[in-house]
Amino acid sequence: MLKPSLQIHDAGGVLLAEFWDCLRLDPAPTLELRGRFDEHMKAKGRPLVVVDLSGVGFAGSAALGNFVALQRTARQYGGRVIFCRVEPTVVEVFRASNLDRLFEFHEDRESALASAERGEPDAASRPADKAEPERQARPRPAAGRLAPLRRNRPTSDPERSKQDQ
Repeated sequence: MLKPSLQIHDAGGVLLAEFWDCLRLDPAPTLELRGRFDEHMKAKGRPLVVVDLSGVGFAGSAALGNFVALQRTARQYGGRVIFCRVEPTVVEVFRASNLDRLFEFHEDRESALASAERGEPDAASRPADKAEPERQARPRPAAGRLAPLRRNRPTSDPERSKQDQ
């Protein structure tokens, strides 16, 4: 069995990461990518990473956690992490983990690199179904306090309607 490895190239100042022999993406190569990104930033590189996941059939939670940490670091420098060529099973892992909205996804490497060059995230590159409506975040009550429940009461009784007002 081949050992999973990480190949990193400089594509016009953008880090391009490819995972080789990683049918199941383990945390070690993603942790290595984080370290290489830190070195890249110390060398005054651009805070952009394109991650090509072609051939990766599954990504575990530890690998996803490393991608989240990499995204957080890239954003601190004003950059971002962009994924391309992501298998549908891996997209589903991102979606099930609610991480699909944190990252930008592209079908191919060229469009991912072009998005990095443009500088602004491309909202149309999200993997979420276009037919699926955007999820609305529900406001949460302050910690330690629950919001009172409101019930709709029938208004057929005029006396009761007056009391409710």
